[in-house]
Amino acid sequence: MDAGLLEAALLLVAALSAIMSIETRSLVRTALWFLIFTASLGLLFIIMGAHLVGLFQILAYSGGAVALLMVVLMFTRRRDETA
Repeated sequence: MDAGLLEAALLLVAALSAIMSIETRSLVRTALWFLIFTASLGLLFIIMGAHLVGLFQILAYSGGAVALLMVVLMFTRRRDETA
């Protein structure tokens, strides 16, 4: 597969997942879209030759930030949205 085509596909995935993470009303889905966004950015860095930056992006943001967000969500009280 051509590197330019792969970069364009990852940029499209990153842009769409960023938009979806903002527009989604569910916090869990927002965290999952954010995971896709940060992983695609990390893969873009790796494809462009910045291997250390891409690895840090995937490990720190994709792993740590999403895990922290999920822990915060577990400790957050739900409000009743049926009323």
